[in-house]
Amino acid sequence: MNIVYASDDGYCQHMAVSIISLIEHNREEQLNFHILSDAISEENKRKVTEMVKLYGRRITFYPIDHLMKELKDRIYGLDTGRFRITTLARLLMGSILPETVTKALYLDCDTVVLRNLKGFYNLRLNDCIAAMAAEPTIYPEVKELVGLTEEDNYYNAGVILFNLSAWRLENMEENCLAYYNSMGGKLPFNDQDVLNYVLKDRIKRVGQTYDFITNYYYFRYSTLVEKSSAYAAGESRESFHLAKHHPHIVHFASDERPWNRGNINHYRRAYDKYLRLTPFAEAEKIKGKECYMAAYHLMNVATFVAPRVRQFISDKYYNDKIKK
Repeated sequence: MNIVYASDDGYCQHMAVSIISLIEHNREEQLNFHILSDAISEENKRKVTEMVKLYGRRITFYPIDHLMKELKDRIYGLDTGRFRITTLARLLMGSILPETVTKALYLDCDTVVLRNLKGFYNLRLNDCIAAMAAEPTIYPEVKELVGLTEEDNYYNAGVILFNLSAWRLENMEENCLAYYNSMGGKLPFNDQDVLNYVLKDRIKRVGQTYDFITNYYYFRYSTLVEKSSAYAAGESRESFHLAKHHPHIVHFASDERPWNRGNINHYRRAYDKYLRLTPFAEAEKIKGKECYMAAYHLMNVATFVAPRVRQFISDKYYNDKIKK
């Protein structure tokens, strides 16, 4: 398996947690790690390298800080907003990785793997260029902005199985950058929006279990179907509940991050468990967000009890941020 991460120094700890969790649940698999490094320090690269080699796996770092700077010249008016520019690295995978890497699984650093991924990695993509899980909670305004209809799925880009051969052959990198330019270099969810537009009808949908956004623990299945009419076609009530309780990959994509002190994320123990196996085991939780963590958790609980409460908060706060 070729596994790809993109990280800067600030997210290196979380990347290490994700890597160790993947190794622990895929001990029989051949794993080659490819790290797109946006100025990761030599000390942190050494720590991660020694950790991976301890398990007999291979790891390669590809410096991309210069490419991130060049993107500002290639995409006029580029503004990633509250997201780190490193998020755009997945658009450049085809040209960064060796031509011999024809298939790769990209994982965000804020993921934790909890089951074997062989079946997912060996998935036949056929005419598709990528395999991703749906994100039914995306704002309707975002779908409309990127040219998707209510009947279309919108996909989360935190976990992507790439057919890099087809990606390169069809010049998808340039297509992505061209679309980004046409949108003035500013989209609410940056490269995720780009991929949803450029790869429309070329994405193979996989179950939520392979990209279980931790907030979804508090959502009723019926609420997600109500938010996206396309959701039920690829995710049954039974598969959703199985994903909730036994996910293959959990994705800490919300504000309730397990490295913040005071977080009560349902899956926080998974992060803490694998953190103890990394060179960053002694890292302290980030202080100063305890009150926000408590308030965010109350909102999550309200999501299950009274879904419209969360919708009200999203409309009043998060939607306003997107429109700015």
